[in-house]
Amino acid sequence: MKKIIVLVSFVLVWVGCDVAKNLAGTYSLMQCQYKYNSISNINLSGVSVKNVNSLTAADILSLTGLIKAFSGSTIPLQFTLNLDVTNPNYQPAILNTLQYILEIDNIEMTTGTVDSKMQIATGQIAQLPVNIAFDLKKAMKNETLDAVKTMALNFVGLGDRATNVTIKLKPSLDIGGQQLVSPIYIPVTFSYGKTN
Repeated sequence: MKKIIVLVSFVLVWVGCDVAKNLAGTYSLMQCQYKYNSISNINLSGVSVKNVNSLTAADILSLTGLIKAFSGSTIPLQFTLNLDVTNPNYQPAILNTLQYILEIDNIEMTTGTVDSKMQIATGQIAQLPVNIAFDLKKAMKNETLDAVKTMALNFVGLGDRATNVTIKLKPSLDIGGQQLVSPIYIPVTFSYGKTN
């Protein structure tokens, strides 16, 4: 009987320590510094763009032809947003799940969740890839087709100005099947596209 009590006590302490560690790690994640690194793997309606800052002539022809011809019911846009996460805390930061809201030029485009287990050591920088996919035409349903085309051109670097992007991040932690969600969003804002 004593052995069972000792074993149960040990398990409870171990689980409690694990929960405390996860809570501390999630708190550290909320205190981390988030910064835009890059956007990669852009695909606009089936046309891939490797690097917005060095578009080839073929890329430009494909994209401008595609955007001029936009008339379908959907305009799918996919890309990977790479963020640098710096942990200035005295303990590791732990990521289990991250909710996000993406805004482009002050229009909410999509929301989503990143299920990516990550641990960032004290004083270290880790790259967090956020894979994003949405229908540009649906997200901009209250805008004209010309406005949608302009947004697409600006985003792939062929427009007359940079695109303002904000991603709002909300870390959460799974404790015994229950989600403990950060009470606030962490915003990361940057300009993307045209460089001059």
